[in-house]
Amino acid sequence: MTETDSAYASEWRARCRANLVRRKLERAKPVPKPGQTIVFDEPIRFNDGEDRNRFTVIANPKGKAPLFRNPITGAVCRIAKLRTRAYRLINPAIVPKDSTDG
Repeated sequence: MTETDSAYASEWRARCRANLVRRKLERAKPVPKPGQTIVFDEPIRFNDGEDRNRFTVIANPKGKAPLFRNPITGAVCRIAKLRTRAYRLINPAIVPKDSTDG
């Protein structure tokens, strides 16, 4: 990398490095799988005015991104910017690819 005396360029490079680290950490998060329970550190406000932070992960038949079911109301939703949110997975479901015993 070339050196610079420009304060703007130095700040820009620092922001770029911070963004690279942030994205790497986001990609390292475990991906929720259908059957798992996900709990967000910060509750999410929905259009009905309710805050929710606990969901059951369900498969999305129309895409790759998982869907989430509220265990109390049964409502199904999508959650935007999933990887940018702090969450933990409870009782991760372990589903073997091949369940034949041989």
